[in-house]
Amino acid sequence: MPPHANSLLGLLPPFIADYPLPCAFLFLMVFGFTTPICEEIALALVGATMSATGTSLPLAIALALVALLIQDSAGFHLARAFGSKIIRHRLLARIFKPRGIEAAERYISRRGPIVVFASRFVVGMRSGAIYGSGLLGMSWKRFILFDSLAAVIMVPAWLFAGYSLGASFDSAAGRLGALLGVVGPAAAVVGSILVFLGVRADRSRLEAELIPTPM
Repeated sequence: MPPHANSLLGLLPPFIADYPLPCAFLFLMVFGFTTPICEEIALALVGATMSATGTSLPLAIALALVALLIQDSAGFHLARAFGSKIIRHRLLARIFKPRGIEAAERYISRRGPIVVFASRFVVGMRSGAIYGSGLLGMSWKRFILFDSLAAVIMVPAWLFAGYSLGASFDSAAGRLGALLGVVGPAAAVVGSILVFLGVRADRSRLEAELIPTPM
């Protein structure tokens, strides 16, 4: 067991210290629906816990990938099942115009895979990409393919970061959380603006195509 394990283990409930892998799996599978922290912090916390308990990092990575992809798929299918009805409800008709919805659907059809892949590299963009992909009609096979490709890169990286911090994680987590607390909302705003501009450009292109060309 690593030399820093005792200090970090003292912060963990006994059942987590005794069953780190099942607890990590359940935490990662449901944290997005229940806790106000971003995926990066969650993975780093799990990595630090694996380090403290002497758990195999490769096994933790495998379980984390499965848990997060289950969570992402659940969010995608929830948006697919209920999102369309919500945005087309008469109370929201003034916000979500039919033409705007159609433009967003075309944007996702054309660039959805890029959005899904890139969103895992931008703090704060995951939820929007997941729900938007399901809401706007992207196929689940395309979604899970590009989501998985990005996860294979980022999930091990953040788990390893937490695993490496080890004993210093309790002090480093505060600084990391503060940084992500600033970067996350900023990234979400920038990403939303870029998507909005892409959708607007797509709509303008379509309108230009519909204008009859002078003979």
